[in-house]
Amino acid sequence: YRTAVAADGAEGIRMARQVNPDSAYVYFNMEDPVVGGYTPEKVALRRAISLATNLDKLIRVGYRGQAIPAQGLITPHATGYDPKLKTEMGDHDPARAKALLDLYGYKDVDGDGYRELPDGQPFVIERATQADQTSREFESLWNKDLQAVGIRTRTAFGQWPEQLKQARAGKLQLWFLGGSASNPDGLGSLMRLDSTQAGSQNLARFKNAEADAIYQQLSSLPDGPEREALFRRLQLIAAAYMPYKNNVHRISTDMWHPWVDGVRRPVFWNEWYHMVEIDLSKKPAP
Repeated sequence: YRTAVAADGAEGIRMARQVNPDSAYVYFNMEDPVVGGYTPEKVALRRAISLATNLDKLIRVGYRGQAIPAQGLITPHATGYDPKLKTEMGDHDPARAKALLDLYGYKDVDGDGYRELPDGQPFVIERATQADQTSREFESLWNKDLQAVGIRTRTAFGQWPEQLKQARAGKLQLWFLGGSASNPDGLGSLMRLDSTQAGSQNLARFKNAEADAIYQQLSSLPDGPEREALFRRLQLIAAAYMPYKNNVHRISTDMWHPWVDGVRRPVFWNEWYHMVEIDLSKKPAP
């Protein structure tokens, strides 16, 4: 958390920016007949969709610069978060995405500019989102990214509470949403890989024996090098199978006058406004 005095002097507007302990991500329904599954062509499809996503443009246009790319599932500031971690999850490489799709049989059979499934059947990716202006802007960027590699897209608009019910029931193909950590243990971010939590935290319904074993180990290990190594291994498994495409970690920017005291945004919880006071004695006379 950084605080800086504005350039107009000590009595100017104060500003602070903080990378939040959160993630904005897309989950893939691993039980869906199109994007789900663990066979090579299904894994390749999810990884191609990830590679097609232009995170730089998403951050510049969608988030107005208020985010950083995500490389793994664990949020910043939490145990297990490694700022040096580099995975395919943070890459934008349309050429590699096209090569993967070609290699595993997702080709444009009828010449209309869009790919078909390996068996020649129609191929459409449907992502759930909301109808507000911000969500529509995100959706437009994402649709253009996928269409650029030859994937036809369709958007399913709806109300967030209803879509959450559908997600938990395994009825959505993809959904774009976000989550924030409420405590500093990175294990909370990895609940999404625990097969016993399918339908709750694990909206993707991801099932992997090694991932389950590691999650159980992490639940009982104290913080230290062994636990950090397992955090890293579990995130690499997630990047390989891609049940989730973590896009970004968002940034909060606060601005306040010098006569506002107590602005201290906590890292792991949003309750802080009750600590703020206004000292009118510090306010310049009109």
